[in-house]
Amino acid sequence: MKRFHFFLSVLLLLTGRVVFAGGGNSPWYPSLQAFEHFDSARSHVFEKAQFLGAFQGKNTVDMSFSPPGSYPSGYNMSYLNAKASFIQGGSYGDIPGSIGPFVAKVDPQTLKPLWFTQLQNTVETGDWDYPGAMAIEMDGFIYVVSGYKLYKVAPRDGKVLSTLDLPTMVYMRTNYPATPATYATTLTDDSQNTSYNGLNALPDGTIVVKSLYRVAGCTLNGPSALLNCPDAKNVPASNLISINPRTLKIIDNITLPAPASARPTITSYRGVNYVYLLENTSTPVRYAVKKGVFKLDTSWTPPAVSNSGQEPGGSLIVLNDWIVGATNTVPATGALTVFAVSQGDGSKYWSVQPYINDPVAPELAAAFSTASPGGLPAISWAGMSLEADPKNNLFYGVETLARKIAAFTITNEGIQTVWKKTQTTTEWATLIGPKNTRVWVGTDIPGAEIPGQNVSDEVVWRDARTGRELARSDRTPAITQGTAVQPGYSGSMYLPGAKGVLVKLKPKPFHP
Repeated sequence: MKRFHFFLSVLLLLTGRVVFAGGGNSPWYPSLQAFEHFDSARSHVFEKAQFLGAFQGKNTVDMSFSPPGSYPSGYNMSYLNAKASFIQGGSYGDIPGSIGPFVAKVDPQTLKPLWFTQLQNTVETGDWDYPGAMAIEMDGFIYVVSGYKLYKVAPRDGKVLSTLDLPTMVYMRTNYPATPATYATTLTDDSQNTSYNGLNALPDGTIVVKSLYRVAGCTLNGPSALLNCPDAKNVPASNLISINPRTLKIIDNITLPAPASARPTITSYRGVNYVYLLENTSTPVRYAVKKGVFKLDTSWTPPAVSNSGQEPGGSLIVLNDWIVGATNTVPATGALTVFAVSQGDGSKYWSVQPYINDPVAPELAAAFSTASPGGLPAISWAGMSLEADPKNNLFYGVETLARKIAAFTITNEGIQTVWKKTQTTTEWATLIGPKNTRVWVGTDIPGAEIPGQNVSDEVVWRDARTGRELARSDRTPAITQGTAVQPGYSGSMYLPGAKGVLVKLKPKPFHP
């Protein structure tokens, strides 16, 4: 199998042919990480990534750094193999030095760029610079979505092979802030405020993207626009689009009934391919997809989260027969809700507020005293989605303002907390290693630094079953908020720094 993958890589790189091959994680390239969450179900489980420290006893963490400013607001990494590493970033326009999306090839030893392709300069165009994502499909090409463009990039030299301008014509909202929302009947070009925030794909390679909008007239950039633009919810409904990766032609384009901020999640269930989305604050919906055409599944109608003070959640995650999610990706006045919905029966639903008795740290209560919509005090914030480990029936989440991380399981009685630890993060976690020795890896904002304003991080490795700390790095530059510590080969992890430094971290047993 390794020999096949090698010759496939050589063939693709030399000829540029599009060849889709089989594999256990279709349609993603068979490397350690081709898609930001490993699989289309967004599990964040990277079984082939290794923890080479000791499970018993002390560990130390070696660190090395790229040259300063090499990868501004680095976001996610993808690989063809251990010698062909790529990073995408530049899409946090509210961070100095980030002028628009780029993709670069990284020397895994020196961490210097081997090539660097600036895909767009949003300082010149005035477009909203907001993070999309990068992935490598089975055809061996790099796909990057950012703003309203999808790029197909050659991994050998970074040449942009083709670009697709995604739809920017929208139906503007007409009755904000009244509810229910109503929308205009004529289309308006909203290109400068449009971002397709992430990509996913079906097993046959069909790319799925969804739009997100900055409120018209606001000039704030990056994620700050979602938090600080006046009337930030006065935006159009989202578009859901499928694309043929071979031709970069749109297959289907539908306007959703409401804004959908979270990225699409894809899985196959009982022989049907589904795209799962969150519409409005916390209403899960799914679309069956056949030959790239979407059809709303009206037979699957889960209830909305009923707890008060909720804000929109992150992407839904697949955990065996369940879809799990959480609310409050922006600061909220109500305690975070974690929920699970049966894929087989949308009325079978569990929810819990696992951090409701965990007080907000006093320094964070002061810092977030006007942070929720309407300028009210926030008591909850978790700006990322969950992670799920189907083989161990565990999933994981955080509550940033209570400085907590936790693991959960689903039983016949509902969602149960397995462990909870004190740790402050604004990032996804990464799950590495085989089933019986799974390791949870994430950032910890040190001391009394304020999340979102912190200048440093530490990286922590934990036994994913118990939460026991295994290793901790020295302080690093602050990670790009809302991403993750990226898994690498040979026990390495990579932290993409907001100001452009890429940090390589490698735990090992401590020998005095």
